[in-house]
Amino acid sequence: MRCVCNLFEILIVLFLIATVMEYGAATLGMGYGTTLAPILLIIGYEPLMIVPVVLISQFIAGFLAAFFHNKFNNMDLKDPEERTAFNIFAVTGIIGVIASVLISLSLPSFVVEIYIALTVMIVGLLTMANGRHQTPFSKSKLLLIGGIAAFNKGMSGGGYGPVTITGQMISGIKPRAAVAITALVEGIICAVGVVLYFLIAIPIDAILLIGITTGAVAAAPFAAFTTKKLRQDFLKRIVGVSTFLIGLITLVFILLTSGI
Repeated sequence: MRCVCNLFEILIVLFLIATVMEYGAATLGMGYGTTLAPILLIIGYEPLMIVPVVLISQFIAGFLAAFFHNKFNNMDLKDPEERTAFNIFAVTGIIGVIASVLISLSLPSFVVEIYIALTVMIVGLLTMANGRHQTPFSKSKLLLIGGIAAFNKGMSGGGYGPVTITGQMISGIKPRAAVAITALVEGIICAVGVVLYFLIAIPIDAILLIGITTGAVAAAPFAAFTTKKLRQDFLKRIVGVSTFLIGLITLVFILLTSGI
């Protein structure tokens, strides 16, 4: 009986953590894996246990969030620029996540985490510097951003949303649409990542998976509704500041836990 109660308590804790992380992530289009992974590391889960679970939960929650973003008219894939952004991120995302999952098995996790934290901080600073300026649409910027973001996702389970959201805004995509497009594309590339991790037989913790996935799914519709209600200029400022802070907090956490 005590064992059952302990499992239930663990599930509740994981559910609540994932709900909070997904609400923030799906509202702003970023921060789910980047913030969730360090928390799970602190709790005691190993990195190779965390990444597949983050990918699976975000695969499901990402598609659900995208459905509600579309329902609330946060994006319109009939718009040429938004459709181009989606196509570019889908293609670069699939290629990038395949390459990075394979590379991540041989690179020290410390190097990967430092790289991602610095990348996220840089794109946050670029977004804040961009301010209220209306940026012209740029396919070349989208291609570069898409490749970097997908590489981050496959390497650590995080670092995708902060780069793609800010990158899209720097490339001329409206903030609300950038959030919605990221949710949809992230669901697609997470699905690819999940298949790869299954093929290389990485074990999945069932309790961790259930707790995290149910929490993420529960938050998705509320997050999409919140995005709908936020003004575009206000959303852009929040994204820039939040991106930088996520990168900074991640960097500090890495340095503290590494003993440097």
